[in-house]
Amino acid sequence: MNIPSGRARYRPVIAALAVAVLAGAGAVAVGKAPALAAETTLRAAAAKAGLFFGVAASPGRLSSIVSQEFGQLTPENDMKPDTIATSSGGLRNTGNADTLVNYAQTNNMLVRGHTLVWHSQAGQLQGTSQATLNTFIGNALTRWGSRIAYWDVVNEALDDNNNGRRRTQWPHSLSRDANGDGDFFDAGDTDVIRNSFRRAKEVVQQNNLTTKLCINDYDVEGLTVSGGARNNKAQALYDIVRAYTQGTERLIDCVGFQAHFNDNPNSVITDDLQANIQRFADLGVEVHITELDIDDDLSNNDIGQGQANNYRKVVRACLNVAGCTGITVWGIADSESWRSSERGLLFTGGSGNYQKKAAYSAVLDELNKGRSGGNPSSPPVSPSISPSASVSPSTPTDPSPCSATVSLNSWTGGFVATVRVTAGSSSINSWRVTAGLPTGTAVTNHWSAERTGTSGTVQFANVGYNGPIAAGQFTEFGFQGTGAAAGTTLTCTAT
Repeated sequence: MNIPSGRARYRPVIAALAVAVLAGAGAVAVGKAPALAAETTLRAAAAKAGLFFGVAASPGRLSSIVSQEFGQLTPENDMKPDTIATSSGGLRNTGNADTLVNYAQTNNMLVRGHTLVWHSQAGQLQGTSQATLNTFIGNALTRWGSRIAYWDVVNEALDDNNNGRRRTQWPHSLSRDANGDGDFFDAGDTDVIRNSFRRAKEVVQQNNLTTKLCINDYDVEGLTVSGGARNNKAQALYDIVRAYTQGTERLIDCVGFQAHFNDNPNSVITDDLQANIQRFADLGVEVHITELDIDDDLSNNDIGQGQANNYRKVVRACLNVAGCTGITVWGIADSESWRSSERGLLFTGGSGNYQKKAAYSAVLDELNKGRSGGNPSSPPVSPSISPSASVSPSTPTDPSPCSATVSLNSWTGGFVATVRVTAGSSSINSWRVTAGLPTGTAVTNHWSAERTGTSGTVQFANVGYNGPIAAGQFTEFGFQGTGAAAGTTLTCTAT
């Protein structure tokens, strides 16, 4: 965690255009089973929904509320290199970290190790070599072993200000392009991300650990940033994860979106948060919201319903994607937060005497709705259309096996499209959507579907997991493009 001090605070200006088109039959209403009794703690409600809900804490804040409300624990500072690493890559001062791990184990909580390689708080590892980093990685992984479910192997690798570049101020001196040919992915090159994950994966495999290895960053939450421009930092992270998960060498198991939402234009809650979570999940990695807090400025200094509604949006975006398996808030109460003046957490009070805020009630309610957004016992369904979007189905005269609608988040020169595919009165096993794009429009990226073509007539087909759709139910896929997508036509066929 930690947002660099140079990040200025701005008032966000959000611009989104929602457009919808359809070809095929309208959705068929499906009745719901009676709702189950709601859970009364975040931990229990999250577990019923199939994910963990966690908190960052220190040994001095292990009050009863931690194990009662949270099913996962992240050491806030006690596993960072400046606390536990020696200059040779050994371990020191592990007492606080041991206390946290032991507490979590006693209370049946998952632990997230945070963090192994980071440009900040590097301590005695500042200026060290990859070999020393590898020694530290091995020592930390083996000390706690499988008692740590997830480790943030590399933290905040990407630069600020949405430029999409990797940082240069790493805690060691390494040239990423050792042989000077301009290809950062040559076997002979040095790449701190790849090489750190390689060492971590080697240790996990050699010691038969169940620990999963994560990359973690901030300002990567949405496909776009305030004003609708492309989130270049999110795209750079996506490219890294894709490079190190899709080949024979699968290095990364999980991705953390820090989600320190504030009024910096790169840190706001965009309507395409869910779509971004989905595309990472489609790479086969777990996605976690790792350090969630929401600045009161995002709701006009309102820590009542305004902030509560913002928490709902984030929790729902995770719940709507099966591959989003955990949410962690970065602290318990506002007064104990590293951003205390921004009042971004779920409780007021402190020192074990905590009072629930409206945001707490909103999160609990949303978790109790479950993956489907309704009855927690219902099977998961794919993401819902953004609240800012509108869907205007036509009324065809003949039933169709499936229909398709599109919701657009548009800006000057580009857009993100979310397409909902709905089965008609009978279930279908697979589907294909043909999109007729306006002249001058081109697809640059897509997720949750196979694609043929980039402009004109573009075809999208289901991937393995989202082909079967029950009668009246739906799935979704998305694509990003240049130009203007208003006027796009869609035709859905069951195959």
